[in-house]
Amino acid sequence: MITGLGRFVANRFLGFPRGTNLSSYTQLCVAFFLSATLHFSGDFVYEKRIPSRSFKFFLLQPAVIAFEDFFIYITRSLFRRGGRAGKPWMVVVVRVVGYCWVTLWLCLTLPMWLDELNRLGFSSSDRRPIGQFLLNQWNRWA
Repeated sequence: MITGLGRFVANRFLGFPRGTNLSSYTQLCVAFFLSATLHFSGDFVYEKRIPSRSFKFFLLQPAVIAFEDFFIYITRSLFRRGGRAGKPWMVVVVRVVGYCWVTLWLCLTLPMWLDELNRLGFSSSDRRPIGQFLLNQWNRWA
């Protein structure tokens, strides 16, 4: 359903041709907006004092995915320019770096989403020094 709605908004409502970056990124934003809305409703029912935490988390994700796509585009163009596009070990390295990036990004942003529950006493987790530092940085930016 989310894919269908994203395609509808991108291709029919906004008129972006299928297969273009505008269409893909619009569909991505629609999917994350719907996910944020669904999580927002759950947050609001669960605790009315913390409704914005889902929007902060889920609407940040498409921006980071767009950044990742730009980085991948630059990396691929550099590999092609150097004539190294066909080496299998480079594909493996890029894939491993990608998995590490996704794991790091979740470690960086998940405390922002979940800390409101800890602060209100619904959950307790030991953040350790690094987790606490990251959370303090998010709170400074928010």
